[in-house]
Amino acid sequence: MKDAGHRACVEAALNFESSDRTPVNNFALVTAARSAGYKVDEARWNPQLSARVAIDYALKTESDFVKPILDSQVPFQDMGMKVRFPEDDYGRVPGHVVENTEDIDELAVFDPYKAEECPGFTKVFVNALEETSRNIPEDLHICGLSWGPITTAGYCMGVENMLMATMFGEGNTVKKLIAKVTGLVSDMQRRMIDAGATVMWMADPTSSADIISPDMFTEYSEDHIRKVVEDVKAVDDVPTFVHICGNTLNIIESLKRTHADCLSFDHAVDINRAKELAGRDLALMGNLDPVELLMSGTPEQITKESYRLIDAAGQDGGFVLAPGCETPISSPDENVLAMGRAGKDYWTRKA
Repeated sequence: MKDAGHRACVEAALNFESSDRTPVNNFALVTAARSAGYKVDEARWNPQLSARVAIDYALKTESDFVKPILDSQVPFQDMGMKVRFPEDDYGRVPGHVVENTEDIDELAVFDPYKAEECPGFTKVFVNALEETSRNIPEDLHICGLSWGPITTAGYCMGVENMLMATMFGEGNTVKKLIAKVTGLVSDMQRRMIDAGATVMWMADPTSSADIISPDMFTEYSEDHIRKVVEDVKAVDDVPTFVHICGNTLNIIESLKRTHADCLSFDHAVDINRAKELAGRDLALMGNLDPVELLMSGTPEQITKESYRLIDAAGQDGGFVLAPGCETPISSPDENVLAMGRAGKDYWTRKA
């Protein structure tokens, strides 16, 4: 289906304007490789293949967004950390490198604009986004990808170690680490936008209220998310999306203060309450159950639930239909397509 209005549709939603359809994000990375018959490792390191399978999958599933096969663990390898890359899954970071303030000083934070300092990031992120931008046949929004500041710090220090440090009087050490990696996150986002990304996409699962309290979010996360958003918008006023897993209801007020455009939220969150709390200050994206529906459900179930979500949150804009977290790698194409079509068919049915 030819659609020349993907970005306009998203812009209308983020501006809380009425439109003839609800934008849809297929929230997929490695799923696109599996759908095309490739192993993740084949697409991860091949920018041309990464771009091609992602574009094909976005068009096939009628998504308004496309994201190449960006493995978020690759930058840690460029930072000198050990990363394991399975044949058909994301990379895994088995250990951490920060124990104390001295380790923070020595932490190798690369310059994303210097390819010799970050060959993995350059190939997997920069080159794949450039390929996507060159070859995209419609005006799909192109997503980059990074972990958020506190999640990045958690990989460097170990999440449990980081949380324990805050409990035993070493909060300033944690803050020093988060501040250091915040600059890296901002720089990676800016580099990805220069490479062709048209959306700032940042996932920050460690900010979840299932892991830290709302007070800790305010103290350790909020200012740093806002800093990344401000840094990016100072360069290019692109839409800014933040994804946080788990319970986000208790931090929506804080998220408004980050000036992000849209919160991508978990399927377990009550959409009516989220809409009430977000008001017209923060658009929402979500929140189909990725496992029970996208991976294991039927197209009919997905259509029904998509309509319910649009009923609840999409009547006056401010809403992007999507899974509550990434589309699982084994999700059937027809299920993801049912979500894509629901964004249009909901309004056609009502006309």
